[in-house]
Amino acid sequence: MIKILLCLCLSTSLFASDYSTIQKNKKIRIAIDTTYPPMEFEAIDGKPVGLDVDWARALANELHISAEFIVMPWDGVLAGLKSDRYDIIMSSMNITPERSKEVNFVEYMSMGQVFVVKNKNLVIKNENDLAGKIIAVQADTTSSTAVLNFKKSGIQIKDVLEFKGATEAFAALKSNHAEVIVIDEAVGKYFAKLDSKTFTITGNAILPLPIGIAVKKSDPALLKALQNALSTIKKNGSFDTIYKKWMN
Repeated sequence: MIKILLCLCLSTSLFASDYSTIQKNKKIRIAIDTTYPPMEFEAIDGKPVGLDVDWARALANELHISAEFIVMPWDGVLAGLKSDRYDIIMSSMNITPERSKEVNFVEYMSMGQVFVVKNKNLVIKNENDLAGKIIAVQADTTSSTAVLNFKKSGIQIKDVLEFKGATEAFAALKSNHAEVIVIDEAVGKYFAKLDSKTFTITGNAILPLPIGIAVKKSDPALLKALQNALSTIKKNGSFDTIYKKWMN
C-alpha cells in the first residue's frame, strides 16, 4: 500500500507546474477546445488555429516561452486544469461566479450570445420566441445554462439538445434535428459567414459577458505575468491586429 501511494504521489508531481517551472521549461501548456471556430479549431493539417490560439502565442512570446496546445473536451477542461494536465485554459471561457470559485481569470475580452437558425422564415428575437422549439447548445457553457434557465423560468421549450462540441450543435441544426442554436456571437457569425445559405443569425440571446484565461488559484505569479503580457500586447497593437485578422 505504501509503495502504491508513493507511486501516485510521484506520478502527480511529474505533472505539477507553476510559473517558475514554466520559465525553466520555457513552455506553457494551454488547453483549448478545437470545436469553436474562429476562436479555436483545427486547420486542414490538424494544427490548432484561431483567434485565441494567436493571442496565446502572442502572450507566450511576451513571456519568452513557447506555447503548447492541448486539445480537451469542454466538459472536462476545468478538472484538467486543477489536476495539472496543463497550465492555463485559453478557450473563450466566460467568467462566471461559479467558475471564479475554482480558478482565477485574466479577462481579455467580452462576447455576447446569439440565436442561429436554419429556416430563414423562423425569427427568434428573444427567449420568449424559443417556446415550442428544439434548441441545440454546447454542454457546460453559459449558452446551455442560459437556455436551461429560460426553460426553468416557464418558457415552454420543446427540448434542449446538449453537445460536446459547437460543431456538433451546428450539424444538428443543419440536419434538422434542432431548430435554433444559442452560441457565442463570434462563433455564430463564423458559421453564418461560412455557410450563409444554411445559417442565419436572427437576434441576440445574452448581453456580452467577460471572457478570460483560467489560471490555477495556486499560481498567482503566472496570473500576474499573464496580466502584464496582456497589457503589453494591447498597448503595442498586436492584440488588435490579431483580432482583425479573424473577426473582419
